[in-house]
Amino acid sequence: MEPLSSNDNTTDVFSFQDDEELSNRLQFIKEIGCGNWGSVWLCELKSEDRANKRPLATKLVHRNKESKTSAARVKSLWNEMKIIRRLKSDPHPSIIKFESFLLTPSYAIITMAFHPDLVTVQVSESHARVWFKHLLSAIQFLHSRGIVHNDIKPANILLSAKGIPVLCDFGFAEAYDLGSSAAFHSRFAYGTPEYLAPERARGIPHDTRKSDIWSLGVSFFEILVGRTPFESSDTDQCVTEEDLQKYWGRTLRGKWVGSWKMSKGMERLLKRMLSPNADLRCNADEAMQDIYWAQMQQSNHVNEHRKAFLNLRGFCQILSLI
Repeated sequence: MEPLSSNDNTTDVFSFQDDEELSNRLQFIKEIGCGNWGSVWLCELKSEDRANKRPLATKLVHRNKESKTSAARVKSLWNEMKIIRRLKSDPHPSIIKFESFLLTPSYAIITMAFHPDLVTVQVSESHARVWFKHLLSAIQFLHSRGIVHNDIKPANILLSAKGIPVLCDFGFAEAYDLGSSAAFHSRFAYGTPEYLAPERARGIPHDTRKSDIWSLGVSFFEILVGRTPFESSDTDQCVTEEDLQKYWGRTLRGKWVGSWKMSKGMERLLKRMLSPNADLRCNADEAMQDIYWAQMQQSNHVNEHRKAFLNLRGFCQILSLI
């Protein structure tokens, strides 16, 4: 693992010689997620006064010096920490907030802000579009700072207690030097298969910002409809290589399947985000400036004026009866 810069304020990165330090610092309440890579726990800091205690999400990876797999997972967690940590002093409300990183002989841990729920799917467009604006803003924010997420999907979108969507799990994220001619250029194909852009699935050189936009567009469709645009139903599963190739064939043609219900404006926006030709696909700035948002704002103003008029008319009718 690369050391942090000597100029960094390392009051949120700790290395301990004894595993017992974890139990001295953190109260592990319950496991809230797990996988081959490790587990996620709901925790509290023991040092905080009970009245001020905050729940934390703790991503924990086991260390084993004899295992190359374990070393790779710890390195991935370290890279994830470095990316979200650089945003700590420059936060965005829809990006998970980093709290600390702890390293002991047996564990590597990131602590982050805790949000209680995953984003729901099959919700009304009037509700979902508020989430979409937040998430597009978050991706625009990341890309402007040289960061790509590389694994955007509903399972990596939490909801805060205030109902704001929060992008999490930066395990596949990459940070680029914006001054480099190689910034955002990749030919890697990692990520979740159903959300991979066609060029990323094929492992050909691509702009990772455009592949983020594709994954976000698939996620938006799923939040509205309950499945991805390339699945005929929400029970479709890409289990075999044949399933994947069939699915990716649809993405390559940009062919949506099944039925869906959304406004024409939303459909046009998602078609721009899901163009199989990355050169024709919109970027985050263009998606944020899409006419859909201006139309929705205008529609909201019209509805507000109509509501005010109806309220005034009702008040006048009441007066006429007095």
